[in-house]
Amino acid sequence: MMLLTITSCGTASKEVHESGMVIKLPKGFQRSTMENATWYYQGSDAVAMGIRTYKTDLEKEGLESDPVQDYAAAYIKANSVPGDPEIQTSDKYIYFEYNAKVSGIAYSYLTCIYDHDDTYWLVNFACYKQAYQESRSDFFKWADSVEFENE
Repeated sequence: MMLLTITSCGTASKEVHESGMVIKLPKGFQRSTMENATWYYQGSDAVAMGIRTYKTDLEKEGLESDPVQDYAAAYIKANSVPGDPEIQTSDKYIYFEYNAKVSGIAYSYLTCIYDHDDTYWLVNFACYKQAYQESRSDFFKWADSVEFENE
């Protein structure tokens, strides 16, 4: 999953262009890699990652994926997301929040799912659980900044 170190990310932002998606993240975030992620950025006190899933790939697997709420429910189930999170709706995406322990360390997550053309984009933000309430508004600000380029 995700490992973090604690220091400040700073407030200045940069536009990150990844596979047709644009997101504004803090300048301190650095591109890294994570298995199965389309993109992954690590800051000093949080991480952000995106996973692009083509709807046709889901259909080939025999998965129901329409509407986006079905995709979110399938993701929660397939990844054993703890706490039976409630799927919420915003203007641009749906989202859910949850807590999980990784190697004995408690993390909090905001997972946002965007329905764009022939894809679903899952964007996950995470930080130490004790820092989540302070980071939560930034996570939503970053999620709200997502736009899609014409590919």
